[in-house]
Amino acid sequence: MNMPADRVARWWRVLVPGRGSVARLSDRAQAGLLLGVVLVALAAVPFAAAAGSELYGTQKPVSAEQVAQRSLVTAVLLADGPATTVSGRSGVVANSAPTDAAWPAPDGSRRVGKVAADEGARRGEQLSIWVDRAGNPVPPPLSAAAVLVDAVCLALGLWASVCLLLALGYGTTVFALNRHRMAEWQREWDVEQEKRTHP
Repeated sequence: MNMPADRVARWWRVLVPGRGSVARLSDRAQAGLLLGVVLVALAAVPFAAAAGSELYGTQKPVSAEQVAQRSLVTAVLLADGPATTVSGRSGVVANSAPTDAAWPAPDGSRRVGKVAADEGARRGEQLSIWVDRAGNPVPPPLSAAAVLVDAVCLALGLWASVCLLLALGYGTTVFALNRHRMAEWQREWDVEQEKRTHP
């Protein structure tokens, strides 16, 4: 239960050794490096949050404009959709293709053109499409929820990337320090063995 506190106390004793400490210079370097990694990771939080906030502020008016200018209408297919494709390995493959259809424009007039219809769709079937103020098919508007998700994902992604780089740097350095410590221990062992062999 006291493991985290014990670890913090142990690393603190290594980082700031008292009298009689057996901590080596490499031990202190590793403890200092770990402290630096933690501090940099914490310092990266506000920068990642600022990047997410900047993206949110940029995309929010775009979302509001698209929501205001795009409408969801019902289109009626004037022809059959693409034929159903069957794959021997995965079964039915769900694809779509441009198909003739008619739909009402926001001003009430009738529009005729191509819409994406799923495989197997039949003439006369109805499907929902997004159109602009002129009645032309457009992609769905960027929703407020999508803007928020994008901003949060950007902030978390940036912070996770910084933490990953720090972890890689820390791990590489610790690996080098461990090799250095092993070499020192081996030299000390060889010296001790030499003393015992040739007193």
